[in-house]
Amino acid sequence: MIRRRIASMRHTRSTGSESDSGATLLETAIVLPMLIMLALGMAEIGFLVIDHMAISNAAREGARVGAAAGQYTDGANTADTLILRSVEQAVCQLENGEVTRITIYRANGVDGAVPGSAALKNIYAAPVNGILNCSPTGVTTFTCINGCAWTPALRDNTLPGLDDIGVFVQFRHDPVAGLFPFTGPMNVSDKAVMRIEPNTRG
Repeated sequence: MIRRRIASMRHTRSTGSESDSGATLLETAIVLPMLIMLALGMAEIGFLVIDHMAISNAAREGARVGAAAGQYTDGANTADTLILRSVEQAVCQLENGEVTRITIYRANGVDGAVPGSAALKNIYAAPVNGILNCSPTGVTTFTCINGCAWTPALRDNTLPGLDDIGVFVQFRHDPVAGLFPFTGPMNVSDKAVMRIEPNTRG
């Protein structure tokens, strides 16, 4: 009788241990994929934030250069080419996507918004192959696609009527993991506005 009870207790313990082990494996199988997806999603958001920070920095750098350049024109080199090169340098190391457009515009409107008039903005498109000139020398790879009527000569750099110059950078972020909801390209953009520095040389 005692032997039977001991054997029964051993069998019960063995069955309970196997049941607990099976439940643990089932819980792991359910939770682990969710944790992996969560981690990948957080990493994707991190990449997106990094890209946005780089775009914001590029827009500010472009606006700073444009404010200092004012009406600068020297043959093929103009204030716009200086702006484009500065933005290009700031974003050329980004790996998860590419800049699609850079808009240089007169930002005298409310909140420095991009104007609707084509006469007040110059839109430049990135090369089709997406390859930028990351060298500190050479010409920009961006080309004008709207006529670029707002030439440097039209920018007011005399007091008291100084123009504000804006630089709007558009970027396409390509997901790294490609998991829901980040399954396709996402558009990232930012703009910066600065007042053109007055011409004190006459």
